[in-house]
Amino acid sequence: MTLLLAIVTTSCHNELDTVPLSNLAPENFFNNLDESEIAINGVYDKIAEHYQQNFIYMSDHGSHVATITLNNPRLNLYGWYTFTNSDRFVTDTWQTGYEAIYRANVVINRVNQLEDQDEVLKNRIIAEARFLRALTYFNLVRFYGDVPLVLDELLDLDNQEITNKVRTSSSLVYDAIIDDLKFAETHLYLASWVTNPNKPSYEDGTTGRATVGAAKGLLAKVYLTRASFPERDAASYQLAYNKAKEVITEAHYTLDSDYFNLNSLEGKTSQEWLFQVQYNVLGQQSSNWGGIQNPLNQGGGGRSANDWGYGRVSPTVKFTNAFEDGDVRAESFTKGKINVDGSIQYNANSRNWFSHKYRFSSQALSRFDTDMNAPILRFADVLLIYAEAAAELNLENDTYDALDLILSRAQNGGKVPALVNRSLTGNDLKEFVFWERARELSFEGHSKFDIIRVGEDTFLAEVKGQIETTKETDPSKTRVVSWSNNVQPYHLLFPIPAAEIESNSNINTNNPGYN
Repeated sequence: MTLLLAIVTTSCHNELDTVPLSNLAPENFFNNLDESEIAINGVYDKIAEHYQQNFIYMSDHGSHVATITLNNPRLNLYGWYTFTNSDRFVTDTWQTGYEAIYRANVVINRVNQLEDQDEVLKNRIIAEARFLRALTYFNLVRFYGDVPLVLDELLDLDNQEITNKVRTSSSLVYDAIIDDLKFAETHLYLASWVTNPNKPSYEDGTTGRATVGAAKGLLAKVYLTRASFPERDAASYQLAYNKAKEVITEAHYTLDSDYFNLNSLEGKTSQEWLFQVQYNVLGQQSSNWGGIQNPLNQGGGGRSANDWGYGRVSPTVKFTNAFEDGDVRAESFTKGKINVDGSIQYNANSRNWFSHKYRFSSQALSRFDTDMNAPILRFADVLLIYAEAAAELNLENDTYDALDLILSRAQNGGKVPALVNRSLTGNDLKEFVFWERARELSFEGHSKFDIIRVGEDTFLAEVKGQIETTKETDPSKTRVVSWSNNVQPYHLLFPIPAAEIESNSNINTNNPGYN
């Protein structure tokens, strides 16, 4: 298994007060909690590597929401389902995930051994490591299915009998994720703006660290995922409902009044965010978010526009038609290219649409070097988790109430409730929630996971049956995309990387359908 041999931090998270370190052997570190806090920053640092363009491609391309219109086979591996187990993004996501897990395991083990320390702070550091480990395993189990479950520090890295781990069943991986998050919600601090005499909060201005709310929200999402395909643990719908309701009732988080503030540089501190991965160009760790997704420039001049990007995330035709008139979220994508002044050169007859959800108030260093945070979990997601779980539990009024909050902001700025159609029931209501998640959370790294959760039939119908416009002068003229036959049921999972199979003697077969 690919693992990092030392705690190495080169983090850019000024919010996390990271001190750059290099090649710190664990046995010479972890003498006190100050050193332990530096070490936990190294876990955040590796998580930031995990959520780069590899994650964007794997979590959005080839879904009901997003594809890519650029006619480039190398860039279209995930939209066209031509990737293999040797592809670098498949490998990078696995490798950075296990490097983050290794770092987390070192922190958990070493901090647990400290004696005569502030127990509250000690448990918070351990809880941060366990939260980040849970988040990483949640990604790995959704991308790859059964994966090696490593919960202890690997002390003898030269011993392949120890380091070469077998794949663990998804069910047991979910058990471990849930156990980590339960510990995290008990011992993490509250968000800096929350006051509670019985629980500490982070200091003002501290962002980027895992909080109680982040652990609870992620736990609700894990329960909902476990209740869905392929786990189909129906009892987890009630657990998802209960945990999401807890987050809602505690009222520590709220919907931002400006939808497009959320994915802007100014929106990093919005109280809608339960958790983001932090980036800072000046701290030498920049982000791909926004630069990958945003529209192409109009000729050469558009390169001076703040929001200019590489146009590597394109909405599907069906998704562009999935909005009511007046829904502000339809401005998350545009038909046209970006001008030097930041405006869009709209082309009604163009066949190409681009994501335009990420907004920059100042020009980024480059399209691959931005300060945009990775969007992990926000309050709107929690409301939609609650709505979906409630619909599955036949608690339709609760589903309506949650959807009303989402629609109110989307359709009229939150001034007057935009009521969801109360005649929607049963499967029709579930279908509405499914597409509402798409409309609300588009281009934020959720769509591939969401369409897989619904099941194989929907996955194949929406992805394999995807359409494209054939005539620029008549958008109603469509055809099924040329790569449709590439999509197969086994694509519900990604392949185990070839490098892992070659190096780990206990993993000698891949997911079905892959070599």
